[in-house]
Amino acid sequence: LAGLRLIAREPLLRWLAALVFLGVGIGQLLYNQQAVIAREGFDTAEARTAYYAGIDIAVNMLTLLVQLLATRWLLSRFGLAPVILIPMAALLLGFAMLTASPLPIVVAIVQVVTRSNEFSLMKPGRETIYTRVDRQWRYKAGAAIDTAFFRGGELTFSWTYRALAAFGSQVVFGFGLLMASLMTVSAWRLLREEKKLPEAGEGKD
Repeated sequence: LAGLRLIAREPLLRWLAALVFLGVGIGQLLYNQQAVIAREGFDTAEARTAYYAGIDIAVNMLTLLVQLLATRWLLSRFGLAPVILIPMAALLLGFAMLTASPLPIVVAIVQVVTRSNEFSLMKPGRETIYTRVDRQWRYKAGAAIDTAFFRGGELTFSWTYRALAAFGSQVVFGFGLLMASLMTVSAWRLLREEKKLPEAGEGKD
């Protein structure tokens, strides 16, 4: 409850919570609709299993490469902006492609790029914010975001997906594109608030 009060009071925490909530929700939409498209696109369970396995392998490989070669360099050279905005641009482009052409190969590409971006860029970027704030923000607000907003996003968008699924893939992905746009606005506002924080190592205890 103390964490939720902090989130309600502090703009940076509100935008961070919104980013997590919408990110989880968009992932939920994509994950659920992927299963529908895979059932329609592949005749056998074996083919669907191979499809999912290929996505998982590609996500892991791309995540590892980006973490090894780009994440630290981007954060140290340019700060938080690129590790937040690059995934946002990929998300907008990906859902625009899915809305126009919800084919299995397009779903696979968008899944690989968006999931690897979350693991290798977005999450490390968000975590750096907590190194520059006091303990109340770090442990109370951080815990509230990781529980209430993360799980709340899963629950909210699970029911939202049920309502949208009857209208087909393009409606689901069109709604996802709208949510990705809102998420991009949240990311932009988060970066504006983040600039007001002290540099790493100068935060409060």
